[in-house]
Amino acid sequence: MLPTIDERLRSAASLVCPGARLADIGSDHAYLPIYLCGMGVVSRALASDLNAGPVLAAEQNIREYGMSDKIQTLKTDGLDGVLAFNPDHITILGMGGELIISIIDKAEWVKDGKIKLIVQPMTHAELLYTYLLNNGFCVEDEIICSTSPGRDDRMYRIIKASYDGKIRECGLCEALVGRVNIENYLTRNDEITERYIRRIIRIYGARIEGKSRSAKVDESEILLIRELENLLNRPEKTYG
Repeated sequence: MLPTIDERLRSAASLVCPGARLADIGSDHAYLPIYLCGMGVVSRALASDLNAGPVLAAEQNIREYGMSDKIQTLKTDGLDGVLAFNPDHITILGMGGELIISIIDKAEWVKDGKIKLIVQPMTHAELLYTYLLNNGFCVEDEIICSTSPGRDDRMYRIIKASYDGKIRECGLCEALVGRVNIENYLTRNDEITERYIRRIIRIYGARIEGKSRSAKVDESEILLIRELENLLNRPEKTYG
């Protein structure tokens, strides 16, 4: 028996390479490492958290699922002390985008081309995406998933990246949606990405409407909505 995990964790799990040595940061109950070890995807795992309560809960679950020989725990702040575990995959899921940036930025050792970062921000995904590109990380893959069909407030963006030292720039449209997601939409016309783009349009549309009452409309936001709408209207073309 393995723990039941939702679509968000399953999507993140699908980005982990077979044989990986995984460090799950902010692991809480350690469900992701337990699932991946139980599926035979991960050889060894570290489940870390800042607080003692989640670490104790993780340790209990690890024992109950018979994974004590494969998964260890660590009470730590972000990536402090994680290098000693020598991970080649790092997952940071369910935190704010700015917090994830702070965690990555404090750990210079993650700038190793062999280390894969799999991150899922709850907020400010565009800031995290831009940070990665501007700081030498290559976005290798992305997934947009939903934990509740039809609920646009329960869609999540998962980004897989590794360091190659190349500095990249991106516009706001790419930062908000992701180049890989855009390319996947234009080739597959997938429904979940369309819903995600339409949600962004609604958010920025409401923002513009609110600003219009005080005559402070940002022209760049209007152009962004047009770019996103044009994207939705040309799924048969190649982006960029």
